[in-house]
Amino acid sequence: MYVLYRVNIFVPSLDQLMRSPPTISLPPTATTMNVAPPLKQTLDWSELELWQRDNPGIQTGYRRLTYSWVACLKTLTWWHNETGRQSLFILLKLRNQVNIWSHLLGALGLIVVLLFSLYNGNYLSFALPDTDSLAGISTQGDETIFTVFLAGAFICFSCSAVFHSALCHSEPIAKYMNRVDYFGILALGTVNYFPTFHYAFFCEPGLRNLYIALMTASGSTGIYLACSPTYASPEYRRMRTYTFFACGGVVLVPFVHAICRKGYQQADQAISFRWIVVEAMFYVIGALLYSERFPESRWPGRFDLIGSSHQVFHICSLLAVLAHCQSIVTSFRYWHVVRGGIC
Repeated sequence: MYVLYRVNIFVPSLDQLMRSPPTISLPPTATTMNVAPPLKQTLDWSELELWQRDNPGIQTGYRRLTYSWVACLKTLTWWHNETGRQSLFILLKLRNQVNIWSHLLGALGLIVVLLFSLYNGNYLSFALPDTDSLAGISTQGDETIFTVFLAGAFICFSCSAVFHSALCHSEPIAKYMNRVDYFGILALGTVNYFPTFHYAFFCEPGLRNLYIALMTASGSTGIYLACSPTYASPEYRRMRTYTFFACGGVVLVPFVHAICRKGYQQADQAISFRWIVVEAMFYVIGALLYSERFPESRWPGRFDLIGSSHQVFHICSLLAVLAHCQSIVTSFRYWHVVRGGIC
């Protein structure tokens, strides 16, 4: 297809031609026309709306508001960095990719573990190499407690992945999904230590059930306060704080009770206390970095895509769940292999 342009050529006289060459007037090109540049896929801190500004240490890589769930999901498939060069292994078009995929893959991994155990018909078959010799030794209580723990971890990681995926939808959706994220965190916090209580008081079902009931009650109260729009207002800040303290106290009391009742050595064998300490260390380190926003608060802009405190917190939470799984495996071996299920 041929396009004809009108070309205005000025024909000078002989004297003018000898003094200067003819001038040709060409149509305006794309570089001279007033064409708006294409929209960037990501925004800088200064381009964000006020409600989106949370961490000034993260200066680039924010997604535009899409007002569409489909568009939010499409951001999960971005495989290019800011310069447009393809990355083979890092889904880092923006900082939320690590937050999304770390917990999304964690949730999928938990489903695989649960299905593998159910398929083999043996509790903790994914972690015990000699499953043939251990077949049939797990109790219904073991299997129920382990399933509840896996379900809590799956809910936590799934809610987190959905929340971070929906941050670029709109302000109302982002605020609602923030409560969903809190729900997932508190759901895992409620059921996380059910296996620990189960093995700490393996031969004392009354105490075990008491502490599980107290943890359920305090966790449910915390979920209500965190997810209720009424109690999310600033005037209920003190009540929310005391509720979280109460939840933490319910967790600590059974540990102190078990150590005082059995002694540290036996309590360590019964609940694999050292792995519980490792788990707590991961949670504390991740929470401290997240609260202090380190390292991006010290070096703003250097950790926009990877290495920010929120991403480290997500990785620490995954490692903490793995440490807790190891404590469950060790406790199971102690009660069912070393002691043969005998109190």
